[in-house]
Amino acid sequence: MNKGCLTKISLICLLCLLIVSASCCINIGGWSLNARYERTVQLSAPLKSGSTLAAQTHNGGITIAGADVTDCNLTAKITAHALTDEDAQKVAEQTKVTLVPFGDRLTVKIEKPMIMTNRSVSVELNATVPNKTSLELNTHNGGVKITDIVGDIDAATHNGGVSATKVEGSIKLETHNGSVTCKDISGDAKLRTHNGGIKVNYSEAAKPVCNVSVVTHNGGVEFVSPPNFSATVDVSTHNGSIRTDLPITLTGEITKRKLTGKIGSDEGRLHLETHNGSISIK
Repeated sequence: MNKGCLTKISLICLLCLLIVSASCCINIGGWSLNARYERTVQLSAPLKSGSTLAAQTHNGGITIAGADVTDCNLTAKITAHALTDEDAQKVAEQTKVTLVPFGDRLTVKIEKPMIMTNRSVSVELNATVPNKTSLELNTHNGGVKITDIVGDIDAATHNGGVSATKVEGSIKLETHNGSVTCKDISGDAKLRTHNGGIKVNYSEAAKPVCNVSVVTHNGGVEFVSPPNFSATVDVSTHNGSIRTDLPITLTGEITKRKLTGKIGSDEGRLHLETHNGSISIK
């Protein structure tokens, strides 16, 4: 190979490296140079015991705690990103959060400006409510955390974990990418995720009869039953094992990956399902 060819090849390689480097710098620089502005809004509104709180955000987590109070006390953290400090501040200040009452229902209303390219805003919600409050919560990018509630719960996210601790009432929790955790609960439970494990631990004070449905695709399942648990049992996994410490009367076809039967007088229902993961029943 002559010297001229080597020179051309070297120049071509150098040009390719410069193009790749430049494109990487544009992508990385576009994010690293984004301006950020944050502000906090604190709101309060009366919320009678036994009422419902509804809250929906798209980017941001939701945390709800029950307490011995008569109001909903909400803190909303608004975080905006833009190319300049002025734009970030403008987006954050144009994002409004209000509490809207209607009958026995209180709704967290979030109004955002039109979001153009190179701008984004997230609203993280943190609220204290009366212990006896039902919840309807929804976000897309963020976790959901609930504690000390007596009431029905319907909460969902797409990217983030979901947890409920010390809850008495019907529970419906759903995510796509994240774990689902329930601890010291009492009542029916419907729990779903696609990528994540699910852990359920019933309270010692929970009633023995409840309907439980737990489904994940990639993750294990751990279930701790209430005392004197009574239910029909349907448990299955594709890649994993099933282990039970409960006295299950087996019925139907039994394999290492599928188990059907009943516990006690089979008044409730227990359905545990995963595709990639093991299942533990205690």
